[in-house]
Amino acid sequence: MKPTEISQGRWTRIRPLQRDELDPYTRAGMTTAEIIWGIRNNLCKVMAYTPRLLQTEVEYANSFIFDPPTFRGDVQEAGYNDRCLKELVISRTSLINRSRYSVTHHAYIGMATFQSAGRSDEAHAKYLHLHEHEKHPGVYTERERVVLDYTAKVVQDAHFVTEKDFAELRRVLREHNNLDDRLKKLSDEEMDRYVDTQIVELTWLVGHYCLLNRWFTVLQVPDETPDDEDDFSAAYEQLVPEDIRKRNEEIIGEGF
Repeated sequence: MKPTEISQGRWTRIRPLQRDELDPYTRAGMTTAEIIWGIRNNLCKVMAYTPRLLQTEVEYANSFIFDPPTFRGDVQEAGYNDRCLKELVISRTSLINRSRYSVTHHAYIGMATFQSAGRSDEAHAKYLHLHEHEKHPGVYTERERVVLDYTAKVVQDAHFVTEKDFAELRRVLREHNNLDDRLKKLSDEEMDRYVDTQIVELTWLVGHYCLLNRWFTVLQVPDETPDDEDDFSAAYEQLVPEDIRKRNEEIIGEGF
C-alpha cells in the first residue's frame, strides 16, 4: 500500500488512516461521516481499520445521539430526549472517564448545540461546572440534576443505581413531558412507556460513550490539529470559553 499524501498531524499508538489508503467502499463510509458530522475526523480515520464498523457507525450513532424526533408513519423511532440534555450526559460521562477526544469534541458540540437552541447564556455555567454538577445545583434544572446523577452512577458502577433513583428519574421525565403539547396528550399507559423509552435511550447513550471513551483513550486517538486536513483545535478554541478549556486540561492532564 502506498504511503498517504494527505497532511497528517501527530499520532501515537494507532496512526489514523487517510482516504487515499482505503478501498472505495470504505472510503465512501468515511465520506458519509465527514459530510454528516462536518469534519474530516480522526474518529473515522482510526475506525477505518475495521471497514464494516466505519460503514455502519454513522447511522447507528445518529439514531441515539443526533437524530431529532424521527417518525415512520405514526411510530417514533428516534429522538426521545432533547439534544441539549444528551450533550450534557455525553460530556458528564466523558469527564468522569477523562477521555480527551470526547471531552474536547463534545465541549464544542455541546456549546454549539445550546447556541443553536438559543440557550447560549446558560451553556457556559452548565459546562464549566459539569465535572462536579452535584456541587452546583442552582446551575441545573431538576431534570438535568436527576439525569446527571443517574449518569454519574451508571458510569462509576451501574450497581449504584437504586429503585429510588429510578423513581426520581421517571418522575422528572414525566413532569417535563407534560409540558410538551404533543406528549401531554398521551394516556397514562402511553406516557409510562414513553418515559421508559427515554430511560432506555439515555442509558444506551451513557453506555456507548463509556465504550467510546475507553476506545479513544487506549488507542490514544488525537484531536485534529493544524497539521491535519481540518483543524478542530482552532474551532474548539474559538467556540469553547477559555475557562472550560482550562478545566478540561486540568482533568485530562497530558494524556488521552
